[in-house]
Amino acid sequence: MAEIVLKRNLYAEMLKWKNEYAPDYALFLKGARRVGKTTLAEELGKNEYKSFVTINFQSTNDTVRDLFVNSLLDLDYFFNVIQMQYGVKLYKRESLVILDEIQLYPLARQALKTLLEDGRYDYLETGSLAGIKKKAEENEILIPSEEYALEMFPLSFEEFLWATGDDFTFSLIKAFYEKLRPLGNLHKDIMRKFREYMCVGGMPQAVVKYVQHKDFEKVDFVKKEILALYRNDIKNQKEENSSHIGNILDNIPSELSKHEKSGTFKLSHIDKNARQREYKGSLNWLSEAMIVNVARNVSDPSPALTLSMDNGRFKCYLLDTGLLINLSFGDGSYMDNDFYKAILTDKLHINEGMFIENVVSQCLIAGGHKNLFYIEYNDAGKPVMEIDFLIRKGRKVIPIEAKSGKSFAIKSLQNFKKKFAEKIGLQYVLHDGDVKREDEIVYLPIYMAAVM
Repeated sequence: MAEIVLKRNLYAEMLKWKNEYAPDYALFLKGARRVGKTTLAEELGKNEYKSFVTINFQSTNDTVRDLFVNSLLDLDYFFNVIQMQYGVKLYKRESLVILDEIQLYPLARQALKTLLEDGRYDYLETGSLAGIKKKAEENEILIPSEEYALEMFPLSFEEFLWATGDDFTFSLIKAFYEKLRPLGNLHKDIMRKFREYMCVGGMPQAVVKYVQHKDFEKVDFVKKEILALYRNDIKNQKEENSSHIGNILDNIPSELSKHEKSGTFKLSHIDKNARQREYKGSLNWLSEAMIVNVARNVSDPSPALTLSMDNGRFKCYLLDTGLLINLSFGDGSYMDNDFYKAILTDKLHINEGMFIENVVSQCLIAGGHKNLFYIEYNDAGKPVMEIDFLIRKGRKVIPIEAKSGKSFAIKSLQNFKKKFAEKIGLQYVLHDGDVKREDEIVYLPIYMAAVM
């Protein structure tokens, strides 16, 4: 079976780094495990350099690790050993050195300042920030400032369509979004493709398996294996309380399903005696590992959205909606999973609307937006106004509500507009229907979250 190479939008940004910022800066490609960082880094090495070498700190030996500590004063020796260990010839200013899973060995990240000053080669790190800050503080490790950071996420809807051989649909979606025109007969087919994207998700291994076999059972197996890997990483990390991290991860589905009642992620649902300060490090670890997308409450919506973030109230989305389906269902058989059936046949129930909310979060993050929301409570602590997502367009705040099912209320959106009228632009409702506009409220198909 021919190898499938997934086209990623991030590649263009990596080329910008190579052409404009290397060799003065190392590229730090940040992302969750299995999101495709190493593959994309090696694609850059194959296509844009005469040679490249990948040093994986999860599997490399002590001889190589020791080089980054004890051989930085003799870089001729350093690179001779690297070339012999990996059987790769390195060429001055024509080779790329990939430091894979750099979070596992922060001393190598510290060594980058010396390697960049030497100027012989370009350097690309892959990994996440999970635990790095704490390790650096405990071991007095200096984090280099000479880094050009890019974040990598699961495949976007556009990239998923490319993987399936569809190079046309996404540009069509953009064109109709920009003109706010209904898609008519095209809508049903695009919704089918978007529902497939929700079920498969954007993890590269799952997408490749789907493209090869069109078999959700095989895709399901891949996603379970990825979740098992994340749980193993959580168990093996030493920076935070692993049981707290695991509790947050495992409770994401139930907390998302309770949003209509509680509004935000409630640690008391995990443990009635839980305190936010006890779980803060665990939540940060999941966020820095990029396993979750943490949404923050904005107390005073304005074009400078992040200036009024209330870090005490948050929502927690999984990085990938395909993985959320598996996390929600647990270890059951694919054939028994009613969530797949409900999504594919467009028969989601209210409490399954969490998948819609999660996929909107995923699309907005992929599009460069932060996950921000607005919530207001009454004296009894019950949510009385909630806006799922807030983004900025120009000098206006755009409120977005994500709705599942055929009937829904937009009272919060109307009240939000009344309260913050001067700051608000158009208001969007993402639903399963076609484009329509009622004054300043625009109803958009859920897949248009990918073009905002």
